[in-house]
Amino acid sequence: ACPVQPGVELPENCAPYDPDAAMALNDAYRQRMPSSNESPAATAVLVDGVRARLDDARADGGWSEESVRALLEEAGLSDIQTRTGAGDVLFGAVPPGGGCVFGALEEQAVTVEAGGYILDGGCLPAQ
Repeated sequence: ACPVQPGVELPENCAPYDPDAAMALNDAYRQRMPSSNESPAATAVLVDGVRARLDDARADGGWSEESVRALLEEAGLSDIQTRTGAGDVLFGAVPPGGGCVFGALEEQAVTVEAGGYILDGGCLPAQ
């Protein structure tokens, strides 16, 4: 296999391929699908509530993966996935109307968004 390059003639017996397209396909499993949420307005209110609770937790300090999980459960989310790294907590969960709520609780900021599932499944992308 030989990468196709502009202005370069490929040798005989070479199977051409597009390296940029191959790299894009390599990361396709991390892409988020369109949301399947049946009630986007209710999920928007839920996102705002989760963001406010996580902002309070960040301001209080001393949060943990377990406390973020508990907060998400109390908010009515299910299928909760969490991951920690460098003191941050990344999360993804399913709201009652479907789709995903995902984001991070970090020392400097809180992010919470709504969207669809990751192509490889779930709401939190693989590492």
